[in-house]
Amino acid sequence: MKNYLRHCITLLGFIMTVSLCGAQQPAVDPMVKGNQLYEKGDYAAAADQYRLVAKNSRFPLQKAYAWLNLGNCHVQNKAYNKAVVAYRRSVEQAPTFTRAWSVLGDVYYLLGSVGDATACFRRVLENEGEDFHARQMLGELSLKGGDVTEALRHLDAAVKMEPEEANLYLAEAEALTRIRDYEAAQKVMEQALLRLSKPPAEAYFYLGELYEIDGKPRKAVRAYEEGLSLSPKRKDYWFRIANMHERAGDDFLALLTLEQAMNKGNTEAEFPLRRGLIFFAQKRYDQALAAFTRAYDLGSAQGRRGIQNVAAVYANSGDKKKAEEAETFLK
Repeated sequence: MKNYLRHCITLLGFIMTVSLCGAQQPAVDPMVKGNQLYEKGDYAAAADQYRLVAKNSRFPLQKAYAWLNLGNCHVQNKAYNKAVVAYRRSVEQAPTFTRAWSVLGDVYYLLGSVGDATACFRRVLENEGEDFHARQMLGELSLKGGDVTEALRHLDAAVKMEPEEANLYLAEAEALTRIRDYEAAQKVMEQALLRLSKPPAEAYFYLGELYEIDGKPRKAVRAYEEGLSLSPKRKDYWFRIANMHERAGDDFLALLTLEQAMNKGNTEAEFPLRRGLIFFAQKRYDQALAAFTRAYDLGSAQGRRGIQNVAAVYANSGDKKKAEEAETFLK
């Protein structure tokens, strides 16, 4: 949103410079000075300059820009209610000022005011005929309001304008998931992965979740693996795959998945700990001890308990030597 607001800070080159304080031309036009201060990040000082323009200019469009820029200053300072007031005054000066309506809608969205935001973005469409940001936001707002049909209508229109915007497909799939049409949601994501020149990992992960919900574990695993090839540090999806293999009784594949995760640079203690638990359940105590020791060395208290459990198993089986050796890893 910052870039969008920065883009809105503009000097009306087509409006002749006028005196704001009488017949004599000021040394520096307040609009110019305000823009310079804004670019430097001095939003409070910039706001003072924009207030001068809003108060003294005789040109409605220049006043509209001044109020817009003042609203942008308030947004930068997270004074969103003040920003709303400034943006509303901007559109009062210029009712067809699309930029002001759009950022006003953005702020209402941030404040959770769905109805007001929706009205703003509808005004953008009335003024522009078509606008990507307005369509995208109306889709998101309709989804928040529970109107899936309306959300899909706006999101589909946005996709036609920006087919490389991955978030639109994710939003469409989410809308279809809301009504439990998992097949349609899967098709949206499958088509997205074909259309996008560089699909993000999140698209594969979400498709995997859709497959998993719909009882298609093999497809889910493949989708998760594709996502992990792009984003290997997403440990939650390594664990999802391991869980699915365990539920299917494929402990070997679960162990292999956790090993692959560690080989990809995931150094968290949960990975060797989980391997230790699987080995322990398989009664492969030597391997369990090695895994628990690694987890313990990484700071896991559960790794310590795992070592103690292995030592207890050795002791109960009469192998006092192995039990003592296991205990040495705790010293």
